[in-house]
Amino acid sequence: MFRRCPNCGGGPLQEFRELDDAEKEIVRQRKKEFPPEAYVRCARDGCRRFQRKLKWDDGGNFPE
Repeated sequence: MFRRCPNCGGGPLQEFRELDDAEKEIVRQRKKEFPPEAYVRCARDGCRRFQRKLKWDDGGNFPE
């Protein structure tokens, strides 16, 4: 799926992928309003952005 990624700039839409198990655990700890399955991660190399599938401005960054 392709979505807007605030970390990657305002250019073209970026590809996002489903979270793996380790990423789901991080999201579960940081975002309690929605289940981790409601979030996706930017697939661009070097980008650590995760965001909700239906609301791009509800997200955050994975730690390095």
